[in-house]
Amino acid sequence: MPSVYLLRHSEPVLQRTRSQLLQTDGLEWAGGQFVLADALPEITALAPDIVACDLRLPDSHAMRVALELNRLPVRPQLLLLTPTADDLQLFAALSAGANGFHVEAGGANALADALQRLHACRATLGPQHARQALAAFGIERSPLVTASPAAAAADASPAGRQVDQAGRHLLSLLAHGLLVDEVARLWQQEAAEIERRIWRLVRLLHVRSRELQIV
Repeated sequence: MPSVYLLRHSEPVLQRTRSQLLQTDGLEWAGGQFVLADALPEITALAPDIVACDLRLPDSHAMRVALELNRLPVRPQLLLLTPTADDLQLFAALSAGANGFHVEAGGANALADALQRLHACRATLGPQHARQALAAFGIERSPLVTASPAAAAADASPAGRQVDQAGRHLLSLLAHGLLVDEVARLWQQEAAEIERRIWRLVRLLHVRSRELQIV
């Protein structure tokens, strides 16, 4: 059962989300704050499986949260909470260390599902994020005719410094606007497997981000 720590932008929102999670089976409440400075010692001591965090906090923002979590000896996964997938800060936070995001439009059950999926190392990306990921990796979008066949899922030849051709094809299909279920049908795989592949690509964004910091 994954344990969840909440970082929300205000006390009322924090308490409302806490109440929702406490009514949800399969999740363990670990704690919560709305100020990062108060949260970091608690997260270090509690070592939750997941930190669910707003893109903006009263004293900080999600990119800094990601960087602070990267310094912990036991790093929780970071789920970004956002009212829209179009926020310009979203991809920057994903690159900095966040593992996934959840658009808050479906209530407690949708949030619980997003937390469970992230705990299972599954994530999603929208078309804009996929295009940004391709640009971040320095690779061009695959043509649909190349990326769509089921054989494209097994192409392990390199496409760039960190990404293989299968990863490039997956990002390309997402960039073209295909949904996870649609990619799964084309590639004759389970949707969960496509989401696991996306989660791994997000992890590669973290590697690239750390390399850029070193350089």
